[in-house]
Amino acid sequence: MLRNFAVILRGFEVKFSTNAHKISDILPNDDFKTRLLKVAVIGVPNVGKSTFINNLMDRKVCPTSSKVHTTRAKCQAIFTEGDSQIVFLDTPGLVSLKEQKKFNLEKSFLKDSKSSLRQADIIGVIHDASNVWTREKLDIKVIRLLEENKDKPSFLVFNKVDIIKTKRKLLDLTRLVTDNCVNGKPIPGRKPLQQQDTNVRGWPHFQEIFMVSALTGDGLDALKNYLIEKAKPAEWLFPSEVWSDQTAQEIVSKSVKAKLLDFLPQEIPYTLRPELEFFEIGEKGQIITVVLVHCPSERIAKLVAGESDGKLRQITESLQKDLQDTFHNYVRIKIVLQWPQE
Repeated sequence: MLRNFAVILRGFEVKFSTNAHKISDILPNDDFKTRLLKVAVIGVPNVGKSTFINNLMDRKVCPTSSKVHTTRAKCQAIFTEGDSQIVFLDTPGLVSLKEQKKFNLEKSFLKDSKSSLRQADIIGVIHDASNVWTREKLDIKVIRLLEENKDKPSFLVFNKVDIIKTKRKLLDLTRLVTDNCVNGKPIPGRKPLQQQDTNVRGWPHFQEIFMVSALTGDGLDALKNYLIEKAKPAEWLFPSEVWSDQTAQEIVSKSVKAKLLDFLPQEIPYTLRPELEFFEIGEKGQIITVVLVHCPSERIAKLVAGESDGKLRQITESLQKDLQDTFHNYVRIKIVLQWPQE
């Protein structure tokens, strides 16, 4: 039984075909009234994994910034609709041992992706279609993880496709990073690429291919429906009202770190350490919090604050808006800068 799917983008349609079966073709398990799918989301740093999850969730569960290595450890975002629960396993961007040592990154950068893949039912690879230097091939670290988990279904998400203006370019990119195959079978009208014909690294076993803009939300509805359809009869891992495995305090602290990455230049934000001094949740869910940001020196603190504390106010206002988008409630936050006294 063939399954057809289409991706609509800016007035044109890209179709592929696979022989993956619908979950409805499988006899239901009467022991469960609920369905569950665990999705590992992987990709190299800064391809938009967290933004992708946030837009699917319609809330900022995973802090994001324009700089690499915002996500420092795996976290789970939980989307529940009807009888289906989708658990997204967000992971740090894939790095090599050399990169981990160079940037003094946590060991989680090497371990968390593999751990998430072991737990997952399906693997989602996020690939940046806008990066002209890397978009024509999958990173070797992604390929290795897929090879190690070949028994698990996977899907490819071309992200940031709003940057690409032509249908032809998207088709060419698809041809390159999939070896002209979907689910191991040639895309209709195309032959699989031969290794001697190209040095591009691709993965021919993706069951589905989606083209989306995680920033604008284009194309995400089709992907969300696909994941709900793939959920299998099982007991939920979380109550329906839970949307993250992180505490509210952890989310606030990580959001502060991400916002500092966005507003401050070069290596400065990586030297800052947020610490919650006060945190309170009101009867109606409103949040009031004070966050200390430890700076290595008074000079760095002055750079963070800006002239007449102007930059600090901008950071605080932007952060408050993000946190209100996260918690879907009122948030009042104050940031206090601290540094070692001589």
